[in-house]
Amino acid sequence: MDINLIKYFVSVAQSLNFSEAARQNFVSQSTVSRGIREIEKELGATLFSRTKRNVVLTPEGKALLPYAMEIIQNLNSATFTIDKLQRGVDGKVTIGYDETSGPYITEYLEGFVKKYPDITMDIKKILLSEQILALDNNEYDIVFMLRDMIPDSIDIEHIDAFEDTMSIICKKGLVQGGKLDFDILHNEGVVLLSEEENPILYMEILDLFRTYNIVPKIVNRFNDINSVILAVSSGIGFSILPTSICRSMQNGKFETHSIKGVDTTISYIMAWNKKMSNPAIRLFLNEARKVKL
Repeated sequence: MDINLIKYFVSVAQSLNFSEAARQNFVSQSTVSRGIREIEKELGATLFSRTKRNVVLTPEGKALLPYAMEIIQNLNSATFTIDKLQRGVDGKVTIGYDETSGPYITEYLEGFVKKYPDITMDIKKILLSEQILALDNNEYDIVFMLRDMIPDSIDIEHIDAFEDTMSIICKKGLVQGGKLDFDILHNEGVVLLSEEENPILYMEILDLFRTYNIVPKIVNRFNDINSVILAVSSGIGFSILPTSICRSMQNGKFETHSIKGVDTTISYIMAWNKKMSNPAIRLFLNEARKVKL
């Protein structure tokens, strides 16, 4: 399938306007219409429902859109990388991280980017469950992960990256007097980052509830931290998250409370496959070992 046809499809799908899609791609409207018909013919499916007044994506069109956008994004990344190689600016480091390790990665990137501005940094969020496979398959050069996720493999090496603690977050004003402990949360609903997204953190949180002899009233589980924060801010329930996440995402609508009387430390590592051949990784690791958190 011609990449230009995919671009036409994405433009129409995002603007729901054939004229605007033609303008964005510097072609005529008839060219865009003809391109969409070619895609529909090749796929054997109608992608848009068209009337004189509006354009609407069909279920098939909605299903195709994220894949089409990913194709264009990957092509743009490849084009950018090749352009840098042709200009003599080579080197690329691909870093994977889960949502809970995000706030600390900046500390490792700042010094390296300043010293090696011509090396491309590709940073992607991945599920905790995908991290080991990503290292084994050399899909990522460096992966930040919880220490408890260290794989039992002679090919994976790591260094300590940082430590964090866990905190309770609840809607602002829920706690009177500014003090919060588990005793007053027996009857409150709980929203959590899902076990699928971060099984280690999920188990750590459930262990905390068991420590305080609380059976949590879990009202919902979310696959992303933004949704957890939104739920807490709206008063749907309280949650427990890494302290750094709570601070970095503070929106003025929730409060953060430290957990007293129990060690809630969670440790993170920076891992890589020792068989990797990317010379830029050695440079990154050299700079990473200088970071003090």
